[in-house]
Amino acid sequence: MIVELHIIQNFAPSNLNRDDTNAPKDCEFGGYRRARISSQCIKRSVRLHPAFTNTVKKAGGDIGIRTKRIKKKLCDLFTEIYKKAPEEAEAVAVAVIDLLGLKLSEEEKTEYLLYLGENEVAEIARIAATDWEILEGFKPDKEKGKKKKESASNELRSIQSSLAAVVSKSRKEAKSYAADIALFGRMVADSKNMNVDAACQVAHAISTHKVEMEMDYFTAVDDLLPGEESGSDMIGVVEFNSSCFYRYSLIDVKKLEKNLGFNDDLLKAAVLGYLDASIKAIPTGKQNSMAAQNPAGYARVIVRRDGFPWSLANAFQKPMRPSNDQSIEEASIAQLDDYFNRMSRTYGNGGIICDASINLYDSKSLPLKQMLENVTAAISKEAIS
Repeated sequence: MIVELHIIQNFAPSNLNRDDTNAPKDCEFGGYRRARISSQCIKRSVRLHPAFTNTVKKAGGDIGIRTKRIKKKLCDLFTEIYKKAPEEAEAVAVAVIDLLGLKLSEEEKTEYLLYLGENEVAEIARIAATDWEILEGFKPDKEKGKKKKESASNELRSIQSSLAAVVSKSRKEAKSYAADIALFGRMVADSKNMNVDAACQVAHAISTHKVEMEMDYFTAVDDLLPGEESGSDMIGVVEFNSSCFYRYSLIDVKKLEKNLGFNDDLLKAAVLGYLDASIKAIPTGKQNSMAAQNPAGYARVIVRRDGFPWSLANAFQKPMRPSNDQSIEEASIAQLDDYFNRMSRTYGNGGIICDASINLYDSKSLPLKQMLENVTAAISKEAIS
């Protein structure tokens, strides 16, 4: 079963997702330059949105943490919850990280961002606290530490196995990953056993029309500038654009169900939270200076029992243009619906069990809450039965 989400969203002048030169990201599509928002940017805005986190937590689910500072996180748990001395906490944290097959840099951070559930981190800390004395012997205290490590090798292997079981992708128990990890997956190069296959695919958002980058030349004046002086004390340029985006993503419901430990309530909460947050979440780039808080004009959710997913991006190979009768957002919505109908005529739509949408330009459109309820009801009947 697949849940697909199609969104049309028009933004006022903005720079929501920047490249290495601080310009809005872009790409070429259909032979024309388009504005772009990366899938990574979209996923971060979704997973941090209250519509997602609150819905998941209300169902008893877990939310992930992305950090290089796992050592500090563990030390904080050891000292605050288990009341361990800071020096001991640091040594045990290093031991735990080593046993997990990870490496620390000179700055005491992991080499790359780790993606761990809050409950996974808490369970790792609990295991370490239970076997505290053995892990203390693992500290890098040269010869003495090495002897302790050798004498406790069997115990260490047992602890290592327990730690690995917390984050292993091959856990025998039907245990849930954090909801966002279950959706977006996890890849750890140094420890492939920690990898989690994603249940959700997210496309880069692209503008439905060709785009021209614009520049805002700005100046700033010192408030304490003497009256007899004139001029600016700061000059700069910010690039921006105004774009109507097509956004697409999909969820493999059966895969998500497995990643969530076959917990029906959590499955429904994760899907509901993801859809709600995807429609509401907006990237934060340059928002303090541009405030492009523009809600989506259109969102359509398709639930398929079988068949293959359809990205409708090709509806916009030819760039859209506004007219006297239609805004760029209205024209994009009409084009998307027309393209979907053409796809349906060609490939059929017999596997679709739910087709619900919201549309700012349709007076008969469902409210967002009702649309989401329809989708979760369809999933409950089909995926869980």
